[in-house]
Amino acid sequence: MRQRNIKIRFLPFMLMFTYLIFSSCADNPLQPVSSEEEQRIKAELDDRSFRQFDPSKDADKRKAVIIDFFNGVSLWAQYAEGMYALSEWEILSDDYRIEKAGSEYRIYFEAPRSAQILPTECDNCIETTGISISIQNLFDSEKIRFKLNINNDNFPRPFPIFESWTKFNEDEYFD
Repeated sequence: MRQRNIKIRFLPFMLMFTYLIFSSCADNPLQPVSSEEEQRIKAELDDRSFRQFDPSKDADKRKAVIIDFFNGVSLWAQYAEGMYALSEWEILSDDYRIEKAGSEYRIYFEAPRSAQILPTECDNCIETTGISISIQNLFDSEKIRFKLNINNDNFPRPFPIFESWTKFNEDEYFD
């Protein structure tokens, strides 16, 4: 009888311990950042541009992505073979909102616009819902990584989707 009472007394502690273990292993939910943190993040990204090629910039068939933070945020994509671009488009926004989970910052386009340049020109013909940009190690230029989050299949193909953390090269601009 006494052994059973001990087990019953420790049951709430065991349940709480189990809950803490499982909750610490779960993915951190994204939360909006404070206005002060948003200003600090936007100041860090302002006037910066990052690019990546798949498989490489010198490959005969290559896909490219440029993420830039000049006047808001822009995601530009291109598919090229040899010297010729075959598909090119852009999603841009004058402003963006930011959420954070752990070391990940996620950028969401506010009132996004799109433009397709190739194969035929058109405005707002690229679906912009379900797109966000994740950034890791934001304040360390040597370790900064990006990943694109795309939750719809309406994008022009072929499109380079960097769904795992990828080092993008930062462009250097001189005045």
